[in-house]
Amino acid sequence: MLGLIIINGLIDSFNPCAIGIFLIFLSMLFMMKKERAKIFQISLAYILAIYILYLLIGMGLIRVIFFLGIPHLITFIGAIIIVLIGILSIKDYFFPNSMFSTKIPYGARQLILKWAYKASWPAAAVVGVLVGISGFPCAGGIYVATLGLLSQKATFIQGFLYLLLYNLMFVMPLIVIYAVTANQKVAMKMLDWQEREKNHLKLIMGLIMVVLGAIIFKWYI
Repeated sequence: MLGLIIINGLIDSFNPCAIGIFLIFLSMLFMMKKERAKIFQISLAYILAIYILYLLIGMGLIRVIFFLGIPHLITFIGAIIIVLIGILSIKDYFFPNSMFSTKIPYGARQLILKWAYKASWPAAAVVGVLVGISGFPCAGGIYVATLGLLSQKATFIQGFLYLLLYNLMFVMPLIVIYAVTANQKVAMKMLDWQEREKNHLKLIMGLIMVVLGAIIFKWYI
């Protein structure tokens, strides 16, 4: 179970929306000539907001699952969501401008950028919450399936401890990105790379999610 939590959390962590917006955020802060201490505060607020939001969502859902006693059904629904989102991600690679997409809606993106330009740690926390909520339909499938598995294999306390670890894995790329973007040039290079490769990343993530959904169907349902 421990290995599954770590692997699922890391797979779920490669969320182009959260990573892309964080890179934009960092680049913007460098261009505003913010001090390193200020950049650290803002980055920490963004990462913690996403972490706490997903932890609270997970705790709420796992309580509902335990109360209703339907872990197998939740795992089944989560596996379906994973496969569907995976197919959408693959579709986005071949047909990026079609109607149904895994992108954050345009209105949500505008609201996120509006708060990001405030460049303060409270605004960063709001951005983290907005990114987490708007990105949950894409990232939530693996999370929901994992919660279903936790409900089958663990007590509520054990499930809570596993959730702490899962969500640490979920925000790990953001922590690593902050650690390696010591200056504006590095941040801009990472942002440029992410923009160039985002479609390929979507294709890879889509394939991984379809395979993961199939594994959950076969071995855990």
